[in-house]
Formats: sequence, structure tokens, C-alpha cells
Amino acid sequence: MSKELILVVDDRPNIREVLSGILSEEGYKVETSPSAEDALKAFNKILPDVVVTDLKMPGLNGLQLMKKLHANQPDIPVIVITAYGTVSSAVKAIKEGAYDYLTKPIDYERLKILIKRALDQKRLSSENVLLKQEIENIYRLGTNTTARSSIMQKLMNLVETVAPSNSNILIQGESGTGKEVIARAIHHNSPRKNKPLVVVDCSALPEGLLENELFGHEKGAFTGAVSRKIGRIELTEGGTLFLDEIGEMSLPLQAKLLRVLQEKQFMRLGGLENINVDFRLIASTNRDLLEEVDKGNFRADIYYRINVFTITMPPLRERKEDIPLLTDKFLNKFCLREEKNIKSVAPDVMDCLVKYKWPGNIRELKNCIERLVVVSKSDTITMDCLPEEFIGKNYGKNSFISTNGNLSLPEIEKEVVIKALEKSNWNKSLAAKLLNIDRKALYNRINKYNIVQP
Repeated sequence: MSKELILVVDDRPNIREVLSGILSEEGYKVETSPSAEDALKAFNKILPDVVVTDLKMPGLNGLQLMKKLHANQPDIPVIVITAYGTVSSAVKAIKEGAYDYLTKPIDYERLKILIKRALDQKRLSSENVLLKQEIENIYRLGTNTTARSSIMQKLMNLVETVAPSNSNILIQGESGTGKEVIARAIHHNSPRKNKPLVVVDCSALPEGLLENELFGHEKGAFTGAVSRKIGRIELTEGGTLFLDEIGEMSLPLQAKLLRVLQEKQFMRLGGLENINVDFRLIASTNRDLLEEVDKGNFRADIYYRINVFTITMPPLRERKEDIPLLTDKFLNKFCLREEKNIKSVAPDVMDCLVKYKWPGNIRELKNCIERLVVVSKSDTITMDCLPEEFIGKNYGKNSFISTNGNLSLPEIEKEVVIKALEKSNWNKSLAAKLLNIDRKALYNRINKYNIVQP
């Protein structure tokens, strides 16, 4: 049953009593006030979710009450009830900020619907505010807890420097290194943060569709263009356009984009008039664009136009200090999603994660942690959760010993154990896996041959 609180303001006791009874039956908490002045005194104590007020009252009227309430709490929905059901009074109430209005005699079913809609809208508005705050926290510079390596600290300092500017930015790096995350961080720390961030993946669409997606079209521009389409560039007005994998864009389309960047104008496909547009461009690529320029695959003029600042994302193998922090971040995320209570990653597993080369970078690490969370059956992720192929990529499954024919069987066994321990950097769980024996059997052989780590 709903526990939202409704404040009913009316100078007539019978109206207050009837509304209180009807709304209480709907499961709401209800407080009443005989005047606007009394409602103002009670408001901060009871903090209602919706206010239902009469328009015509002695002293302050309903609209004056609403203005004072909105001065302190702009998002409080106010429903105005009036016996003067003229168009002018209704329009004035809405213009002054009323959620909606009702005329007397009151349609109680409509009142119930309006209150429910007002509560839903207020709830959605609150969720949007929280979501916006969460996004701001995620991309706020200086609070990144997954960038402890020196190379990433320098990169974040550069991002903090360029974010407030209006300069175009080129982000380079291998796939999966987090180029879009950096683009979003730049946008959310720029003066344009309250305007749109529009993302276009240039590798996902063929040339014709990409051009239409960027510039839009007029009705009748081509077969099937039954109505006007607003393109992504136009939708970016005042904000940031992020062109992901711009190196995949064709040369003719690069020429059209260059004109937009130079003149801040464009025409929709099939259009006859220029449309002015203001946006900041951030582009990303996993290619060496200078090399592509030399090959004739990318225009030099647009390269120098977009490359005012260059940010190069390091591969994960060059920022190994960040792997434990990223692992914890992904572990918490997937534990929440899967409703699991995994508290930690075993040291030998973390050792494997840090030593792995991560050709797929952060994206591959994220997928790996998701898989480990799904398969883990305890509160700690252990070596048995790692797939065989992961260990194979990490350390190799090829033969790692060479012996001569003069060794005895015990000497050969001792050498095999030592080689396995060295191959796994003395990680006993991994060495046992390489030898295809359990940890207890490995410890027995270590003790048997008095093997000591150097």
C-alpha cells in the first residue's frame, strides 16, 4: 500500500474531510490545512509528496501558496481546485506552475488519476536527478579510483586540462582501452555538459547510411524518405559529437564533415538551405591516422582539423597496476547484477590476471570477471574458476622441460616440479594445474625433494 503523503488545503472543513477520507482509502497518508498560511507552516514539518489546494481562500489564495512552495521546493506537484472553471483561470494555474487543475464539483476519480500521475512524474524526476548525479560522479575528474598507474595519472591530468576548452580532440588507442569512457569524461567536465553528448559509431554503418545518420534528410530526398529526418549533427546543437572509429569513414564523407567543422554549417540530404550548428567534436580511432594519411585512406586536412589535442589510451598490458582496481570494480558490478556475495579474488588468481597480456584490453578483463562471477560457487574466486584456455594463453601448454638420458626417474620428477614452479612464478596452484596434479600432491613432492623458492 502506498505511503505517499498528500497535503489538502481548503478553507471548508467538509471538503477537507471528504478528500481526506477518499485519499486515505487509496492508501495515502493525508494531512489537511484550513488556509494557505497554515499549510506553509506545516509544509517543512510534514514534507508532502503532492499538494491539493483550493484556488479561492481567505488570505493567500491557491496560486500564491503554490508560488511560495515552489520557491523552496520547485518539484512539488500542486493540483489546484477551483469553482471558477473558466479557461482563463485554468490557463493561469498551469502557467504559474500547477501540475493540473480540477473544477468543482470535484471529479474524485479524476483527482485520483491526477495524483497518481503526479507521483509517478515526481518519482521519475527524482530518479533522473539521481541518475544524473551518478553519471557526474562516474565521470568526475580527480575521483577516478581505477587509474593508479603513472601513465593513466598523466593521461587524466591531460583530460582535466583539455576538458574545459572547446578544442577538437582525437583519442587514439587499441580496441577496448576505454576511449568512449574518456570522451564522456571530457564532455561531463566541460561547459557543454548540460547539452547533448551524441555518439556515432562510424564503423557500424555503411557510407550511405552513415551520411544520412549524420546529416539527416528532407522529405522526398530519396525513395523511402517519407518524412524529414533530423541528423545526429543537428541533434548535437550546443553539445559534443563523439565520432567513434572515425578512421572507418569514407573519403567523400570526410570531405563533407570537414566543411561542417570549418563553417559550422551543413545541409540535410535533399535540402536547399544551410543550417547553422554549434558543437564540439571528439573523435576516436584504433588506427594510426598519420599512416592512413600517407596511404591516402584519410584526408590530411581533416586529420589536422580534428587533431588539436591527441590523447593516446595505453593498452591494459602497459598499466598493470590498475588491474586489481579494475577487477574490484567489475567484481562489485557483476556481483550486484547476479545477486552474489563474492568478497575477494584469491591472490594466485589475481597474480594470473596481472600477468596476462589482455589483447582485448579492459573489455576483455570485464568479460573475464563477469564469467568468473557467474561460475564461482564460493565467496572467493579461486584458480579452479579460471578456464583452461586462459591459463594456456597466460603461461603456455607446451613442454617446458628438457632432460638428458643420465637422470634417474626421481631426478627427472624433481626437475619437472621445479620447472613448473618457475614457469608459474612459484604460484603453487597454477603449477599444480600445469602438472595436472592437485595442490596436496604438489606439496608432497616439494617436501620430498626439499625444493625451496630462490
